[in-house]
Amino acid sequence: MVKMLVLLLIILLAVTSLVGYLSLTGKITAGERQIADGQRELEKGEHALEEGKAKLESGKQELSEGKKEYERAKDNLFLVLADKLLKGGKSFEEGRKRIGQGDDQVAKGEIMVTEGERRLETGKIELRRGREQLRLAKGVRVACGLGAAFFASLSMVLGVYWRRSLVRIFMHIRRGR
Repeated sequence: MVKMLVLLLIILLAVTSLVGYLSLTGKITAGERQIADGQRELEKGEHALEEGKAKLESGKQELSEGKKEYERAKDNLFLVLADKLLKGGKSFEEGRKRIGQGDDQVAKGEIMVTEGERRLETGKIELRRGREQLRLAKGVRVACGLGAAFFASLSMVLGVYWRRSLVRIFMHIRRGR
């Protein structure tokens, strides 16, 4: 009776290992897809960040040129006098507002670029973590596959080796009915 229980336990371990192997195979396949998608998203993010940095630098350059032009105009007494007489000083006031808006836009752009860099770094970390988990899952899957093969082989060997004892147990069970 003990041999039969041991054999059933070994068969149960073989089936459990096989189920674990099959389950991990499905999860590994899904994980590989997610990592590929994540890699594509990371590449898109890197491209968008580079575009954002280029746009920010362009904005900074444009703002710097605008400030220089404003300062040159402000230093020109003729332009200051003409603006005050013809437009009541509105042109210089408008220039100050536009420079202030430009400063605000550049500051917002810098914040967005910094946020983009942070998010990109977080994505890289997540992708690295996912790859590590996938590597570990593949190792566990191999262990489950080997366990299934080992326990299946062991159950067959013990089943053949103990066949006379097992036949007697089954014959005893049938006679007892």
